[in-house]
Amino acid sequence: MKFAFAIFVLATRASAKMSRLRRSNDNTPKKQALKGDEYFRDLEEETPLFSLSMSYAETKMSTGTESKKSQKRVKCNKDSLKRMPINRDDFGEPDWETIIELAFPPFSTPANGCPRLDQVGGSYEASYTMFPVPEAGKWNPCYYTKAFAGLDPMKGGYPTPLDTHYQYEFPAPFFGQPGDGSVHHCDGADGFNQDIGACPKLGQCPGTKDCATITDDYGIGHIPPFVPLAAVKNAYGTCGSKDICKNWFHFETSGCNIQKSVLDKLVYEYFGDGDTIKFQPPILLDGEPSSTYFRLEYGGEQPACTDGICRGPHYCSADVEGQPIWGDFCPYVHTGENSGKYRHPHLALAALELWIANQCMPDKCASEWLLSPNGEDYAADPKTSTSISWCEMKDEYDPISQPKVPYQWSTVGGIFPGLLDLYSGDCTSKDAPGKFVTEFARPTGVNCRG
Repeated sequence: MKFAFAIFVLATRASAKMSRLRRSNDNTPKKQALKGDEYFRDLEEETPLFSLSMSYAETKMSTGTESKKSQKRVKCNKDSLKRMPINRDDFGEPDWETIIELAFPPFSTPANGCPRLDQVGGSYEASYTMFPVPEAGKWNPCYYTKAFAGLDPMKGGYPTPLDTHYQYEFPAPFFGQPGDGSVHHCDGADGFNQDIGACPKLGQCPGTKDCATITDDYGIGHIPPFVPLAAVKNAYGTCGSKDICKNWFHFETSGCNIQKSVLDKLVYEYFGDGDTIKFQPPILLDGEPSSTYFRLEYGGEQPACTDGICRGPHYCSADVEGQPIWGDFCPYVHTGENSGKYRHPHLALAALELWIANQCMPDKCASEWLLSPNGEDYAADPKTSTSISWCEMKDEYDPISQPKVPYQWSTVGGIFPGLLDLYSGDCTSKDAPGKFVTEFARPTGVNCRG
């Protein structure tokens, strides 16, 4: 059968015998708290002596004290790249909000802040009902669902990992099947109401959580974006070396993205363990950042996780329990002061790559993603977009809605995009850009247009 698109995944043929570099997951360092001042100071300004890749314990040993004030300070070399912007209130981690908003400038936030509910699946709080007004060329600051990812930013979404050229996504093709374009490869054997979250991902270690295999066929298998994000952050350090420009980028083949061969080496350096990649979840462990810590996921907040069901950074209402509902259909954090503040780690990685590329190739890589080669032709047509077909929701016009119970896929009508919105013709295939794994999924063979 000839399908509408011919962009299939190309086996990477990366050798599983990658050189064993100096760190495995078990000793990947935790991050110290750094003292910072204003962001983006002149390169001659003082910066911390200890780079982001040093652990707080290592810093304590080097200084002989836990006091941040006692840390010695040095200047960034005049030949180095810009100083990494630091969030002093987040364990000295990079200021991801600043980095992301440089690449994806936001709409104006409502005066009282983003909308919020009184509990998971509850009602809007009286003073938090106003959504931001969309602005051309900008992005949604109050983000609750990836239903609109891959579509026009005016609809409230952001680029998908496919759009940002994320190297370790290995998505399913767009065959009109449940989980189309996601990392879950559903064969459609259980019909349209198949549990997408139960479908396999490519290259996962059998029986081991937070682990991916390295194979001859695909190289490093699927890993969440917070893993290479941590590797690039560590390798850049406080002040990036000028060698980064020469070694990380090759515009003719990789545009404003870091070359995959370089990213492979960085990921293995910090997370490689034999023929696998092992990593920690992006959370605080015993009150300290894990090796992949990324605060903007806002997962596991209380009492939200008591009121509902937490599935990663998604907050599902209690009635979802026992339903074959993929957690990704549930909204991100939507209660309390962090409501609407979730941001995808693949966006942080895309923004960090572009921030570095703009320093190295300012004439070729604009600082804003939409104006750079990376964002060229983004969301030109929903029928060729990388947006995932959504399920039916309790309120088809509320972006903070919960999935409808009983579960029904795909949705028809309302603001959430379904098969009819995202496919042309008979919904058996779609000409979406990107590299896809076609080994597992198969066309449904159903004419969604009757």
